[in-house]
Amino acid sequence: MLVLERKSGESIIIKNGDDVIEIKIDKEQKGAVKLAFDAPMNYVILRKELTEQNNEKKSN
Repeated sequence: MLVLERKSGESIIIKNGDDVIEIKIDKEQKGAVKLAFDAPMNYVILRKELTEQNNEKKSN
């Protein structure tokens, strides 16, 4: 696992070949961070808890 520290307005770039995903720290307040994602349309970006809920529904 890679752990990075960023400030408001700073970004993280994830690159795979020609595909580039930019994750920008939009703002921090009240113990939460607002992230902005810029990624190709063929990528699905989900909150982890949504994937866990879908897995629970499939196993029932």
